[in-house]
Amino acid sequence: MHTFYVQAILTASLGGILYGYDMGVISGALPLLSAYFRLTPQQEELIVSLLYFGGGVGAATGGFLCDRFGRKFAILITDVMFGLGALWLYSANTVNGVMA
Repeated sequence: MHTFYVQAILTASLGGILYGYDMGVISGALPLLSAYFRLTPQQEELIVSLLYFGGGVGAATGGFLCDRFGRKFAILITDVMFGLGALWLYSANTVNGVMA
């Protein structure tokens, strides 16, 4: 098997593992968010759905960003967006602030 295929398979596998890890993190954080913000089941579902939506948007735009700006810059953009999202969640005072 060519090394390119092995690298592609490992890269795709790593992406799946990290996405699964994020799903595990939200399942661990959801009870705390639910208790702090007194979330209804529908609001909990919406918060978890936003994670899937963000993953879909990232998958749809990731290739374009890499082709247009290069891999290193695309990784930098996603790192900055991840950091800003963490700060946004940290500073949220309401349910709408979490979901914005």
